[in-house]
Amino acid sequence: MKTSGIRRGLLSSAIVATTVLLGAGTAGAESIESITDNYLFSTSLSQFEKVRGEKPHADKLDWSSDSCSWAPDKPVGFDFNPACHRHDFGYRNYKKQSRFDDTGKKRIDDNFYSDLKGICNGNGGCNALAWTYYQAVRKLGS
Repeated sequence: MKTSGIRRGLLSSAIVATTVLLGAGTAGAESIESITDNYLFSTSLSQFEKVRGEKPHADKLDWSSDSCSWAPDKPVGFDFNPACHRHDFGYRNYKKQSRFDDTGKKRIDDNFYSDLKGICNGNGGCNALAWTYYQAVRKLGS
């Protein structure tokens, strides 16, 4: 009887330990939506470009880009490509994840404008162009 009780106790402990371990593995998994948001809103633009070069989660994320679409990629010598890459990443993946709505679009567009101003680094002429690019995506971006 004593042996049987010990076996049951060990078996119960093993089941609990296995459940905890398995649960911890799945609970720690990050969703593709939170990964997308991290790349869009919490990663520096230079780090985003490095990550983009590696294309992690390529089976779930769309890393393609047409750069700045119909606008110049390097107006007056400022390279807007990184900001355009991240903006495309936002639109394409929010659509792929069925999250592209007015709120998401505005958040992605606002981040684009912030990225552009960072590239301009205080240059007045460049900031004026950044505002123009921002207005274009707010009105025409889809």
